[in-house]
Amino acid sequence: MYQSQYRGSPAEEYLIARGLDEGAGRWLPGFVGSAKTGHEKYRDHLVIPYLRPAGGLHKVATVRFRCIRDECVKDSDGTYFFLKNEKEQHQGHGKYQSLPGDHPRLYNTEALIVSSPHVAIIEGEFSSWAVDLDGIPSVALQGVSAWKDHFDRAFAGYERVFILGDGDEAGRKMTEKLAERLPNGVPIELPEGEDPDSLRRQFGDGFIRQLLGLEA
Repeated sequence: MYQSQYRGSPAEEYLIARGLDEGAGRWLPGFVGSAKTGHEKYRDHLVIPYLRPAGGLHKVATVRFRCIRDECVKDSDGTYFFLKNEKEQHQGHGKYQSLPGDHPRLYNTEALIVSSPHVAIIEGEFSSWAVDLDGIPSVALQGVSAWKDHFDRAFAGYERVFILGDGDEAGRKMTEKLAERLPNGVPIELPEGEDPDSLRRQFGDGFIRQLLGLEA
């Protein structure tokens, strides 16, 4: 239902501005224009489905909602805050919301069945798009505190697990925490105030591969 409301919506406009719309056909974002019963509070939110490769094509395990209301993501002149390197203004509510009773999950677990000697762990769903679109299998955490002990096993067989927290204090804590947990973890320090999404938008395709030393 929500995927069918994506094209031509504020959600599509938002992802185009972030330079990520090419991933829409793969990760199937949606938009809450017309809300299901019980989802009224998510109206005007971007929908992030958690797709699972097992159990059929595009099986959805859960969804998360991302606030993209103009008053929260745009300045008074109509420019997205992120295009000005400014923080969004989500007053009185969180930027992201999960369904009631849901628990932390890894996002984009399809990356874990790709034949690759390396994988990346990212903070935030859309930053994982940026890395994966650069040809690097990438999963995302919902936040720094969302790691669960049983996640460790999913990364045991890789030669390298690149860990890319955002370029802020919380992101650095995530990178340090996971580097300590994962013997094959490779911590990657991003510039202050940057994330994989912003770096790809600024420097284009191939930059993140180069950052990780994967560029041929």
